[in-house]
This record gives sequence, C-alpha cells and structure tokens, in this order.
Amino acid sequence: MERYFGQTGLLAQKIPGFEHRTTQLQMAEAVFSCLSRETPLLVEAATGTGKTWAYLIPALLSGKKVAVSTGTKTLQDQIFDHDIPLLRKLFFPQLRATVLKGRKNYLCRRRFRLFAYQPSFSARNEAKLFQRLQEWAARTKTGDRAEIPWLPDHFQAWNEVSANSDQCLGQQCEDHARCFLTSLRQEAAAAHLLLVNHHLFFADLAVRNRGFGEVIPRYQAVVFDEAHQLEDTSAAYFGMQCSNFKIQELLHDTQLEAARALKGHKTQREMQNCWQHLEILNRQLVHSLSPAAGNQARFRLDPEKAPRAFHEVCASICTGLQQLSSLLHPHVETNAGLEGCHRRSLELAHTLQEIVQQRDASLVYWVEATQRGVFLHGTPIEVAPIFREQLFQHTRAVAFTSATLATAGSFAFLRDRLGLPAETEELLLPSPFAYDRQALLYIPREFPPPTAATFCDHLAEESFKILTKTGGRGLFLFTSYRNLKEVQRKFQDKLPYPLLVQGQKPKRALLAEFKQNVESVLLATSSFWEGIDVPGEALTCLLIDKLPFEVPDDPLLVARLEALARQGKNPFFDYQVPRAILHLKQGIGRLIRSSRDRGIIVLFDVRLIQKNYGRLFLESLPPCRVVHRLEELDGFLG
Repeated sequence: MERYFGQTGLLAQKIPGFEHRTTQLQMAEAVFSCLSRETPLLVEAATGTGKTWAYLIPALLSGKKVAVSTGTKTLQDQIFDHDIPLLRKLFFPQLRATVLKGRKNYLCRRRFRLFAYQPSFSARNEAKLFQRLQEWAARTKTGDRAEIPWLPDHFQAWNEVSANSDQCLGQQCEDHARCFLTSLRQEAAAAHLLLVNHHLFFADLAVRNRGFGEVIPRYQAVVFDEAHQLEDTSAAYFGMQCSNFKIQELLHDTQLEAARALKGHKTQREMQNCWQHLEILNRQLVHSLSPAAGNQARFRLDPEKAPRAFHEVCASICTGLQQLSSLLHPHVETNAGLEGCHRRSLELAHTLQEIVQQRDASLVYWVEATQRGVFLHGTPIEVAPIFREQLFQHTRAVAFTSATLATAGSFAFLRDRLGLPAETEELLLPSPFAYDRQALLYIPREFPPPTAATFCDHLAEESFKILTKTGGRGLFLFTSYRNLKEVQRKFQDKLPYPLLVQGQKPKRALLAEFKQNVESVLLATSSFWEGIDVPGEALTCLLIDKLPFEVPDDPLLVARLEALARQGKNPFFDYQVPRAILHLKQGIGRLIRSSRDRGIIVLFDVRLIQKNYGRLFLESLPPCRVVHRLEELDGFLG
C-alpha cells in the first residue's frame, strides 16, 4: 500500500496535485489486511480521507473477486463512471468491473415491444416523453435507466417496460439472447470487481437463502461503503411484504389478461369470475384497515385489534389467489407467462396468510396505510443472525466503512446490531479537515425545548438572524415536514434570499440551483441528510432543527426497543441515542467538504447542553469550537 499511497508513491507520481494523506494509507493497509487475512474490518473514515480509492486499490490487488456494495446508486455510478476508468488507465489496464442494479433499473425488450404496440399512459406528458424513450431504446447498449437523466423519477410507464422479475419468462423469452440482463450477468461472471448497492446485495442474499439461485455472481470478499445503512436495508429483504399493489400487478399482468380474454371455454369463464372477485376484494382490502389506522400511516398489526372486515377480506383473497393458481396450473408447462402468474398467486396467498397469522416471533408485523394502498409487512426485529448465518459463514473477508460508524469513539453499537465476529478489526480515523479552524458550532442556550409550542416561532426568528449574518448560503435540515412547513411559512416573503424547498423540484435540480445561486437557502428533510455534496461558499451555514431521534411510535422501532428491554438492556441509551448520533453525524457532514470550506453549524436543541445524554452527541461530533451566544458568530464570520 505504501507503493501506491506513500508520499512518493504511484498516486503522487501519476496524479497532478495528489495530496498524500496518512489516514488514506492507514485505511488502505487495513482493507488489504482484511481481504488477505479474511478478518472482518470496521473503519470510520471522514469526508476527505479518500476512502473510495483506499478500498478499491486493495480490492484489486487482493487477487479476490470482490463485491463493492454502496448505499446509493449515485455512488455506484460515480465509482463506475469516474474511479474505475481512471484506475484502469493508470494502474490496471486489464481491470474488468461490472455495475449491477436491481432489475427494475433495466429495460425489458419484450415488455417494451408489447407496451409500444398499444401504449397507455397515466398522464399526457408521459405520452410526449415516450417517443424520446423509444429513440433511446433503439440505440442503448445497456438498457440502464441511468442513461436517461431527462426521464422523471415518477414516470409511471417505466413500470410497464422494465425488467420486473415477476414478468420475466427466462430462457423461454424470444429476446433471451438479446436481453440486457443476460448480457450483464455474463459480463459480471468474468469481472474482477462487482459494483452493487445494498438493496441488490441483500436481495441476492435473500434469494440464495430461499434456494432460488442467485442475482449476483459468486464473490470471495465484500466491501460495504455507507455501511451505517445496513441494518435497515438488510431487514427489508429478509422479511415479507404483501400489498394491494402487488395483487393489482398480478391481476393486470398481460399474460393473465390475454388468458381471461378468451371466449367460450369453461376455464376462461371461471378465470374471469375469479379475476373479477379478486379485483373487488383487493379494493376492499384498502378500506378494511381504515378504522384501525386512524390518522397513523404506520402502525403495529395486532390480530386481536384488527377489524373483523380485515380478517375476512384477507381470508377471501387467499382463497381467491389459490383458486386462480388452480385454474392456471394446467397451462404452466406450455406457457411461461402463465407459469409465472401461477407461482406469484401462490406466493402472495402464502405471504398474506403468514402475515395475518403471525407465527414467526422473530418478525414484527406492521402496516403502512395510505389513501390508495395498504402495505403489510413482517420485518426481522434483529438482523445480527442474518449477517452471521448468511454472510460471515460464507466469507470473513468483509470490510465495513462509512463516515459515520462510531458513537462517542466506540464501534460497540454497530458490532452488536450487525452481529460482527469477535475478531473484527477496528479503525477510527480522524478527519483530515481542521474543524477547530474551519467550523463553529452554535447551540443557543436560551431556547425553548423542541416539545414547546413556541419552538417553531423561535426557530424561524433565530435562524432568520443567523442567515442574515451569513448572507443566505444556508442548508436547513429538518427532522419533520411539519417543522419545515412551519418555518417555510414564516420565511415566505420575509427572507431576503432565494428560498428553495424540498419537493418544489427534483432533488438533482434543486441541488444544482442551490449550488449555482450562492445566496440561496434550502429547506430540506429526509434524503438531504446524507449523500449530498455542496463544497464552497454556497453552503456556509448548516442549520438543524433538533436531534434526529426516530418517531417514538414507529412499529419497527418499538419492537426493537421491546426486544432490548427483554434482554435487560437500556433501549434509550443502547439504541435510540446511538442511532440518532449516527444520523446527526451524517447531517453535519454536509458542511465541510474540502480543506478550503468554512462554515457554521447551528443546532437548535437545548437538550445537547441540558440532558446527560447530550454529552454523548457532542463527543461524537467533529472537534470544533462551541459557542452559545449569537454575537459570537460575528468574529468567526469576519
């Protein structure tokens, strides 16, 4: 690693302006040791460490086939489009790397051809875009949706033409030889490096666990980047889910619609009657939980408290799906499309039955209800057994990295949640940035607590004064849409800087405008807490409304806290505080992105200085000076 990352190493020789970083060399050595000795590794590396190359170069030198799993498709594409070509050019001319994403990211030639023959759109503007999509489909070599940034995220017709596994005919498809996914898998089988994202990685582990083959070719080692996301992502794929949308997709599958359109045969009449009955039941499912849901979008599914109508409609749907599978069974050997419908109807009936009966005590059963849909979930309460049985039993050459893995200098929380082996190595690298000079942390001492009725009034008033001092240039991160909307209302027509609000435009367009219009102020929540990069003076002030504790009545959170209490642990200090610390560190990481950046971090939560757990948060943050009076900002800002 010294040969590559040393002060006079190959990187310094071949890359103009390369800065030698001791932390980058330390990380590269640790990753190489992890992959060579097959000992798991946890490494926290702050922004500016150069961690992507600190794991890519060791991975390529290890001699192993390595899967690199990222938290976002954006980082996945960045590595494939920028880092891999440069590494290939400089050091590894024979490097073969393949990027793999979920099936729905790719065009299905067969489904596209069928849809184009008789297209149907949910909105007029989609019809206008479809001609451009046809032109792209005729020339694309990969079928990857990432090639078409002009296609809106909410383009509904993509669901009708993407390579959905439920509609895949496999080798019986007439386009199998020209299939984008078939070609991609062949390429991936011969690759040294597989670039995937966490969703695809755990989808693959779940498929292997159920004995249904594999999504990703076999690998010998894994590097997880943005590893702080792993608990939530892995849990989603080792549970179960059923929704009215999944049933609707089955009922409107083109193969099934063709089969029930045939006339004059008893089976077709029975199929038509069964289909119509399931359509009615599926609509009833959406309304059957309304009394139990109230105004709550997510809630625990308690069999004893669920309305009788819910149990009745679920039982009828299971019966209807089983009847549909029986009607389809005689055709499965001659029609691959109907074989898929037959399998899906049985799987949906089984999943719905399992969720309603709740026989697996390792899962928490919960509901996500909207006006248009009902999503029923069974989610693992703990994912540590999944990592131990599905990952570490097959390979110990696993490296976990992120800018936020430790809480108050300890990896204990993540080790426990992910079930890491006792021999797992740890490396906590300091930030390469001089936070004591580059950043100032302001926590107002005289301020109402977040639960106070006047909190948002003070929030808007104080942040207005701060943003006036910084000349705008602010990103305001909120823990709830309610607080965001309240501050937006108070800022409207009063703030003398352009006001940008999450949801006004697509995320990429909003960020581009925020960077370009230097004096603007961006109000955001959720996805803006991590993965965004705004170096320079456009982001001089980062404001956060309060500590990002999770919603206390979230069903999955409640189940995890109950499990910890049964184990004799302190749910608040052992789970809620560490999770909030990691989330806060992600948010604060948006401010200082280079050695030239300077800025103010504002936390409006007095619990940081009034509660005993506030010390744990402060010990976990970058080492910058803390002030409590507004006028103390002036000296820093100059």
